[in-house]
Amino acid sequence: MKSVYIFVLSLVLLVLQKDEEHSVQVDIKDESQLYINGTSNVNTFRCHYKKPIQSESLKIAYEDVDRGWLLEGATLFIESTSFDCGGKKINRDFKDLVKSDQFPSIRIEVCRLLNYDDFIKAQVEISIAEQSKFQEINVYTEEGDSRTDFKSVLDVNITDFNLEAPTKMMGLIKVDEEILIHITLNLEL
Repeated sequence: MKSVYIFVLSLVLLVLQKDEEHSVQVDIKDESQLYINGTSNVNTFRCHYKKPIQSESLKIAYEDVDRGWLLEGATLFIESTSFDCGGKKINRDFKDLVKSDQFPSIRIEVCRLLNYDDFIKAQVEISIAEQSKFQEINVYTEEGDSRTDFKSVLDVNITDFNLEAPTKMMGLIKVDEEILIHITLNLEL
């Protein structure tokens, strides 16, 4: 029985030690930005996220893998009601599109990073209206004093999330299914 306690204690200590060695505290600074670009058959639009992207520090656990890292805890929750598209009607249309009354947040989780010479390839899972999709994106970095900026664009087809492009004027004006989510994260480690 004593050997079982020693074994369990050893496992707990091993897990705790690994967690301390393989995690990092990340602050997402207020200078970070997120906006969505889209088009219709008659115009373009841009919806800016009005709030800080993440107000609290993230504790991200990672595991070294060939040319990169597996991540846990690198998740952003974006309030779907906090976008400004430039007018009351288009703001309402955007909220209807992402079903913000039923699903108050959009989730973006970075699952894996692969390091290349000029960029980082990220495998992300994006969830909108409780529909999820994995996507690989290129992330470019800019180094600064005690912070790093990570920039990327997610090319999203709204039909992949069972969303229907809004139409106006009895179908004469229709939003294209492809939208671009632009993200610039100013990070401090």
